[in-house]
Amino acid sequence: MKTYQQLLFEIGVDPFKIAGKPAWTESLSTMLFDLQGGGLKNIMIPLSPAIMKRIWPKPVRTTVFHLTDFTGLGILKGMQGGKKSISAFFNMDAMVIQTGIKSEGGYIIEMDADILIASQDDLSSQPDKTGRRWVTFQSLVNPPTDPMPGLGGGRSLMRMEKDIEKMLWKIIKTHSEYPNQTPTEVEIAWTELGDERQNYKQILGLIIKDYLDGMEAVMKKNSRVLGNLLTAYTKKRIAEPDPDSGERPMWDELVVNNFTIKMVHVSPEFSSDFEDDEDIDGFPFKLYDDVGDMTDYIDRKIQRIKL
Repeated sequence: MKTYQQLLFEIGVDPFKIAGKPAWTESLSTMLFDLQGGGLKNIMIPLSPAIMKRIWPKPVRTTVFHLTDFTGLGILKGMQGGKKSISAFFNMDAMVIQTGIKSEGGYIIEMDADILIASQDDLSSQPDKTGRRWVTFQSLVNPPTDPMPGLGGGRSLMRMEKDIEKMLWKIIKTHSEYPNQTPTEVEIAWTELGDERQNYKQILGLIIKDYLDGMEAVMKKNSRVLGNLLTAYTKKRIAEPDPDSGERPMWDELVVNNFTIKMVHVSPEFSSDFEDDEDIDGFPFKLYDDVGDMTDYIDRKIQRIKL
């Protein structure tokens, strides 16, 4: 059985690309109401650095890596120390690095960063047009080895799910044009509210504000369970094998911000471009003759992390 990442990899999804518009960028007015037939499990949870800083003032900070191209390095340089988040990793298969290198990769950026969420598998975190990242509630609930992998929150998040449902009903009753005619199923009523108010930008803005405020309150109420869940993988940093195939995920996913670039690692395809340089865009760098040496360096660095 193919892992979820392998399926994404085969169709060309690159969650680590940063040059230009991030993958899957979508407006909040579309993203928040599109449950894709999955009910509350597909409701979106904000990984807003501002929200998370208020709930968990002391984030986990450690060494992480990011795969990008030369243009992406320039963008990352300007994002240092900022609130906007990016995807990063602890572990990545050499084949993924090699294929990314041959397309629009070639540079692995080593950085220190605050970790907002860490998963042994790709969670498909999705940025909105402001750069704020989101994950589905399903990504928090599902076990790591599920075909749609998650953090394994399971039953521990049942109270949070009920709190989300109450929050949505409050918003629906407040902003629906016909509050006494809403469907009895919250997921249907929520989707219809989005369709109903899509052309009323001012009201839609109020709905989104209430959603962000309400979700922050829900996250704060469930902060003990949720906080442990979001960062538990930073202590392990080793993916569990798939119970059927025995295969491990091809990469893990971290959502990070407030990062500082420490070093640029350059693939064999581009090493010759910098043989006579003292730095790359102001950063120290290391050139490689083999991609395997890059993964070996990452493995050694990650194994030495102490949290």
